Amino acid sequence: MDATATITPSEREGRASARPSGARKPSSPVSALLGALAGVLLLGLGVPQLAAALSALAADDELQEVRSGNPPSPERLAKASEALAAANRWDGSGEREAARAVLLTAQAEAAPPGPDRDRLLAEALASARTAVQLAPGQPHAWAHLASLFERGGDRKRAVEALRLSMLTGAVEPALMMWRLEMGFRLRSAMDADSLSLLRRQIRLAWVIMPDEVATLSKRPDAYDLVDESLSLLSEEEMAHYVRLHGKR
Repeated sequence: MDATATITPSEREGRASARPSGARKPSSPVSALLGALAGVLLLGLGVPQLAAALSALAADDELQEVRSGNPPSPERLAKASEALAAANRWDGSGEREAARAVLLTAQAEAAPPGPDRDRLLAEALASARTAVQLAPGQPHAWAHLASLFERGGDRKRAVEALRLSMLTGAVEPALMMWRLEMGFRLRSAMDADSLSLLRRQIRLAWVIMPDEVATLSKRPDAYDLVDESLSLLSEEEMAHYVRLHGKR
């Protein structure tokens, strides 16, 4: 608590009248030193975040190009990935680690089969795992981790990561159809809870994008699960559908 908070207005006036006009209280060398140290400390606390943000800026364009489906050259991907690695050395960030995993995966996909591709995929997996450790509430990071596990043949871990992607952000339009595709591929490896989440994802996707789910229902590997899931639609989900699309 500020010590002056206990001083009444009349006491302040008395003290002010007792002090000669224009006089200033001499500053204490100790106070000045403490003030200087506090300033250095505050500056030091801000430097890592600032340096990390500046390093990460160098990867923005490449990341956007990858996400738009037009990945840049392997050389640019490598530089962008290193920029994010440098940023994370200053200040670890789950979001930046997830972005680095995306860039490393794009590098791996551009490389021919062999040791370089394997190394890049291993680095991408490590970054994706670090991302969800630092920020476990990222549905996109969990989804990317699921895809890397599936790519490596680890279906059990892929199912778990997919489940956590659905739990951390069920309504993510950019992810929902992708999750369904992966869910159908991993269906035989799913436990009852994961299948229940997949059915819910089908219903939520239908509410938002019914035409895409209707197309999906025509596939031999999907129609039974889609049909079963839609039979479980709640009144709330139906009402949300009508608000979005009207009665059809």
